[in-house]
This record gives sequence, C-alpha cells and structure tokens, in this order.
Amino acid sequence: MAEPELAENMNVAFKTVCRSIGVTEPSRYAAELITTKIVELAKDGVRDPDELSRGVLKSLNLLD
Repeated sequence: MAEPELAENMNVAFKTVCRSIGVTEPSRYAAELITTKIVELAKDGVRDPDELSRGVLKSLNLLD
C-alpha cells in the first residue's frame, strides 16, 4: 500500500474513532492517544480504516 493511501486510511480511522466516542474536537491528549494507537496498529500491518478504528476502540475497552 502506498504511503498516501495509508495516511488517508489512518485519517479516516481517526475521524471514525472520534465520531464513535462522540468527540467532535478531541483534546490534545485524546488526539495523541488515538493517533498513537492507530500508528501502532499500522506498524503491525493493519491497513484497513475500519480495522484500524475497531482496533483503537478495542484497545480502549470501548468495543468487545
């Protein structure tokens, strides 16, 4: 997967997570936490934005 496509998928995942937790303008802490989790998942090979967002929500114990 090309870097621009991965970056876009990560951006989509970030927005999805924010919507899922009801945050329209995340605090710096929340943004950093979400971003860190997305980057960790991407480093592990997760590329799909839905899988990235689900992975973040699961890691935060917000999804079974």
